[in-house]
Amino acid sequence: MRRITKILGIVTIVALLLGGAVVPVAATPEVTVSIDAPDEVAPDSDFTANVNISEVVDFDACNYDVTFDASVLRLDNVTSGLIGSTAIPVDIYNEISSGTWRIIQNVPGISGVSGSGYLAVLHFHVIGSAGDSSTISLSNGMLANNLAEEITATWIGDSVSVTSVVPGDANGDGNINALDITKVERTIGGLDAETPGADANQDGSVNALDITKIERIIGGLD
Repeated sequence: MRRITKILGIVTIVALLLGGAVVPVAATPEVTVSIDAPDEVAPDSDFTANVNISEVVDFDACNYDVTFDASVLRLDNVTSGLIGSTAIPVDIYNEISSGTWRIIQNVPGISGVSGSGYLAVLHFHVIGSAGDSSTISLSNGMLANNLAEEITATWIGDSVSVTSVVPGDANGDGNINALDITKVERTIGGLDAETPGADANQDGSVNALDITKIERIIGGLD
């Protein structure tokens, strides 16, 4: 009996060593492709919206449609994105119907690229009036890896509202003063969300040029 018990004990230990222990398998991060646009834009202004991508592995190519209200927004250009240190070129962008553009991109070579970043930058001009709004949606998206296999992803759009703003009034209080300089600095530093008035020179970007523009407005030079 002791011998049988000993044998059973050995068998149990071997079973645990070979396959009894459950080793957790790390979940594959979900890939998300999303539009990142400002909440508010000014009439007759330019702005950019990134097509962000997160947690992608061995990405090689993609195609997707961007749709918006063509009576409110006009797409003027689509420029390359960046994942890590790898540029993501835009091969083709074409309007397939009013307000819907198809974008095709491919990373040179077949090594693929992994990480998070943005696929492209959409350059818009606002043709609508204050009170108008438009969604910017993604559809018919396909991501391919370097083995020509589909990368499953969630595609998320965004929206913008057209508001009446005074360029340089970054904090929206109706005045242009030192508070707006601080607001632009915080926006550039990623501490605050971009506002329509922060783009003081109306070039579609918020950067040091807007700080100087606000200083000139305060000083009565512009």
